[in-house]
Amino acid sequence: MKVFVVLAVLWLLAGCETTGSTDPGSIRFKIPPGSRLVLNQLLEIPAGRAHLMLQHGAAATAAGVFDVGCRFEVKDLGPRTIQPEAFVIRSMASGREWINHPHTMQFYKVIHLQSAMQADILPMKCSYEDGPHFGRPVTVAQIQEALGNIFTFEFPE
Repeated sequence: MKVFVVLAVLWLLAGCETTGSTDPGSIRFKIPPGSRLVLNQLLEIPAGRAHLMLQHGAAATAAGVFDVGCRFEVKDLGPRTIQPEAFVIRSMASGREWINHPHTMQFYKVIHLQSAMQADILPMKCSYEDGPHFGRPVTVAQIQEALGNIFTFEFPE
């Protein structure tokens, strides 16, 4: 009887485990090892700045906070031209933080990029703001929408 109870408990616990997804629109999608983020065009960082904001497929120095926008950043102030390249995605982390407690949170994903040609590339943070009960983790599909054709994801098969 004890064996049956132990097996039943293990079966129930196994059913509680969440699995990943192969859908980039899912909050459970995990970037596969060996994935890359490809910059498809030159990026011009203006003088006195060390970043660009990317939102709705366009680059600017600022972005709206209620739609997902990505901050592409380098260590030193510009002017600077970022050359097209395939960046290796070393890791990706999700999180959220209070912007205005208890009303507004920032939901974000940080993508750690490795460059073969440009060593001063910092992690890219993609985020948006919403209420704590309405906001959801940022998905890879939302990031791709923000980046448009400027960057594209490449996942190994």
